[in-house]
Amino acid sequence: MSGQALTTKPLEGGRTAALLAEAAERFGTPCYVTDLGVLDLRARELGAAFPDPWVRQYSLKANPLPAVVGCLARSSFGANAVSSGEWAAATAAGLGNDLITLEGIGKTDTDLESAVAAASMGRPLRWVTLESTEEAEQLSRMAKAAGLGQVPNGIDVLLRLNPEVVPETSVDLGVGAKSSKFGMTRPEILEWVEANRRFPSGLLLRGIHVHVGSQLRAVRAWVEAAVQACRLLRELSQLSTEMDTVDFGGGFPAGELSSPTPAEFRKALDDALAQAGLPLPPRPAVEPGRYFVATAGWIVSRVLHVRRRAEGQQVVIDASFAELIRPALYGARHEIFAIRGDQAIAEKECESTLVEGSLCESTDTFGLHQLPSLSRGDLVAIAGAGAYSSSMFSSYNGRPRPAEVLIQPDLTLSLARAASPFVP
Repeated sequence: MSGQALTTKPLEGGRTAALLAEAAERFGTPCYVTDLGVLDLRARELGAAFPDPWVRQYSLKANPLPAVVGCLARSSFGANAVSSGEWAAATAAGLGNDLITLEGIGKTDTDLESAVAAASMGRPLRWVTLESTEEAEQLSRMAKAAGLGQVPNGIDVLLRLNPEVVPETSVDLGVGAKSSKFGMTRPEILEWVEANRRFPSGLLLRGIHVHVGSQLRAVRAWVEAAVQACRLLRELSQLSTEMDTVDFGGGFPAGELSSPTPAEFRKALDDALAQAGLPLPPRPAVEPGRYFVATAGWIVSRVLHVRRRAEGQQVVIDASFAELIRPALYGARHEIFAIRGDQAIAEKECESTLVEGSLCESTDTFGLHQLPSLSRGDLVAIAGAGAYSSSMFSSYNGRPRPAEVLIQPDLTLSLARAASPFVP
């Protein structure tokens, strides 16, 4: 998370080091590398904490690579998209609309029209989460115009609640605060539901969505918001018997040993609901993203320049904030390891090293790390880079998009997406 290093699987025994070095040799640098074995491990951990009847969705904004989406789909995870583009990525991974949910504060009329068209063809999304009463009215008008109000299979929708809590995370990663741009207040939701429940709208209101932020360091805010959502669902259920769903969002931290696990979030939720006298909804859901992919991903890069400084060495690598914007965006720190051949470098050989990116920007830096004496052409691996790296790639400075490589469970490499040149 912001300001803290993500721990990750070390380059132990040279095995991972050898695979990363091979990826660099075969596919060039910088390149993204994702370990499918880590994805599978995270999927099993999450599934154990939130077993059936929980609906488990993978949030594609963390990494929409179809190979990643498909890997998690094989572990019974659906896809959560925030745009038509991510919806298309989930479809490319082989998921049907019945396993895809659409949310996001930036849904355009085109996005909403696509949801209406899919429902009109008998292939509705699992649900659409609505961010505001204005968006709800717009989708309702579109659904009516398409005749969905006259048939039983309208569009299942959730209304996003702003719980007005203070999430235990960086201010850059919190979305559940009172000032947040996301979601509606409880009075806004109640008013809209009361005004619209007596006429067919083509929308089937199924419940509430709530999400407080990412990389949560504690369970309190998440649980407080969850209880609010369940209480609101019970209140709304008196107006409609179709209300059965609460999507509790994600936010489970990745790679921080002192942070709560998904199992601890689940236990805290069960305890809080019992104390409040509230049942778990018939269709509960979670939608993690970062939790799965953050520590599964690496960026492999080569050294371009080395300068000796009184306080240590300064190196410039061929990766940059075009490939990993999190350090420049909100001060996130990622561990960096040096690789030579199939070996990771022992810590005792290391010295203080300032690692800089290769863009023409002073903010393009990865901070201080303990690294050995380096030379042009040496390889380094940026750890914990599986989330919000390739999905936030920028072509700034004319950067070509790097190759995306998979470490298969049998420890072989495969190319998930080839490098692509910059197109002006």
